[in-house]
Amino acid sequence: MDEDTIVWLILGPLVGVMLTTLTIGFVLMVRDTVRQRGNWGINWKPVRCPECGVPAPAVRIPQNRRQTLWGGATCTECGVEYDKWGREVEERT
Repeated sequence: MDEDTIVWLILGPLVGVMLTTLTIGFVLMVRDTVRQRGNWGINWKPVRCPECGVPAPAVRIPQNRRQTLWGGATCTECGVEYDKWGREVEERT
């Protein structure tokens, strides 16, 4: 085997795995953006607190790991935690 064949045997599967991963991520992002729920989507609309209606801050300062990874905020007025879609986050035990 020549050098080019060896390089393609190594790079081909790596490129395939990378493209598959990017495609899956893109599909998840589009799906959650369209249905406006889930962690992977992008919310382009302004969000308000579901409890008191106060607008979410323009500059978000995450209060916990979930907010850091997936978005959302904690209301400065009533303390309710909500996701990036403006839905209240239920406490998980």
